[in-house]
Amino acid sequence: MGKILVTGSEGLIGVALCSKLEKKYKIIRYDLKLKKNILNKKQLKKSLVGCVGIIHLAGESRVPRGFKYPVRTIKNNVVGTGNILESIKEVNPKIWCIYGSSREVYGETKNKSKENDSINPINVYATTKYSSELLMRNFCSNYGLETFVVRFSNVYGGLNDHKDRVTPKFMIQAMTNKNITVDGGKQIFDFVHLDDATDAVVKLVDKIISKKIKAKTFHFVTGKGTSIMELAKKIIKTTKSDSKIEIKKPRDYDVNHFVGDPKHSKKVLGWKAKISLENGLKLYFKEMKKN
Repeated sequence: MGKILVTGSEGLIGVALCSKLEKKYKIIRYDLKLKKNILNKKQLKKSLVGCVGIIHLAGESRVPRGFKYPVRTIKNNVVGTGNILESIKEVNPKIWCIYGSSREVYGETKNKSKENDSINPINVYATTKYSSELLMRNFCSNYGLETFVVRFSNVYGGLNDHKDRVTPKFMIQAMTNKNITVDGGKQIFDFVHLDDATDAVVKLVDKIISKKIKAKTFHFVTGKGTSIMELAKKIIKTTKSDSKIEIKKPRDYDVNHFVGDPKHSKKVLGWKAKISLENGLKLYFKEMKKN
């Protein structure tokens, strides 16, 4: 069995995913925290030798940072992805690649989104994610690389998450009895627990390894929407906090509504989310209290 390289291995999804994959496969961790950079093509190519696959999770992962640092985000996300694909092409075109994209690419939606729905990114971060998806598609059709796209949706539940993302931010504010600051409050999102999201990727890897996959794009969603106001209330209840909710002006560059249709992932991968938001928040709170 060959090796699988995971870029962004020390991030929220990367850490949990590597722990699961290491039970079955030989994993090579690749992350800036390990002094390994996807913008360093020579380093990348060296790490790819002997690999059968790569799961690409590295790059800028925050919408606000994409807004604040657009050119840097384009470089990290788009040029970084291009480096990975060209490195595969040069080292061994038989290496498959899974790209970790985002529900942000759909833009503003009203109904439950399906994988083949129209794409309409409304901010720099989302544009870089979709640009990388297009590179995946192009390198597949132009050079014969085996590429896959997975779109994550509001993944929560890890201790190494960015503290300014909505779920950890609300949780920390609640645990310290500070006001929970909600930007807007009416936004509705599809929250997926980290354990469910990483289970989905493992199932996809297993299918690729066993050569039992034809579909190229998946999103990992619950099919259930929760407003961020509801999220704040659930967190206050879970933590038994004395926090009050403080409403602030919403950000102009944010998507306000996304709920995904999970049928495709269930049909092709046999995956569906098992952890409800209520139970997921309890698990997350328990972990945060311990640490």
